[in-house]
Amino acid sequence: MLYKIAHFLQERVSFVWDFIEILNSCLFSLRYGRKLKGIQPILTKHQGDFIVREASFKDVDAIINFFEAQPKESFDFFKPHPFDAPTTKKLIKNRSYLFFIVLDGSQVVGYYFLRSFFMGKSYLGKLVDYRYRGKGIGKMMCLSAMEVAIHCGLRMYETISKDNLASLYSTQKVLDTRIIEEMEDNYIYIEDLPKGSLKE
Repeated sequence: MLYKIAHFLQERVSFVWDFIEILNSCLFSLRYGRKLKGIQPILTKHQGDFIVREASFKDVDAIINFFEAQPKESFDFFKPHPFDAPTTKKLIKNRSYLFFIVLDGSQVVGYYFLRSFFMGKSYLGKLVDYRYRGKGIGKMMCLSAMEVAIHCGLRMYETISKDNLASLYSTQKVLDTRIIEEMEDNYIYIEDLPKGSLKE
């Protein structure tokens, strides 16, 4: 329900959504601020061949270059926000939007986020550079995001198209998933859980 309301407000009543985003960011920071300081060590623990860290304003140009380098079909099932500089800066500034990047040297090769709400829910989104697929980056994103969510005391959810099997498999390879709802346009709304949480 929260997911549907959020998308309705974003698309139909954007000024109301902007106000809610500001309010949620403030409330989320008040409730989870101390926990947020412990996020980077979790990300560092999960990095291997690539650097994983929280995004900052100095990363905006590299992030935009990453978005622009992806083929059009990469965004067929992934449209959480506009992929431009003003939106990217706005999201990095928003304390309830936990924005992470994966780097190969100075080049951004992956980006993921936990769009979070002060009542304890977060929504995972992830995108891997098409030239770096098959290197375990998607799985690492899921695992590290799950650990961040647990650390902060958040429940983690995703909406994934059944036609986007790569994204679905990268999640299910390392996490348990519980289907909450079958949605329109062949999407499913799932809750992500640590592996082994669901009994056979």
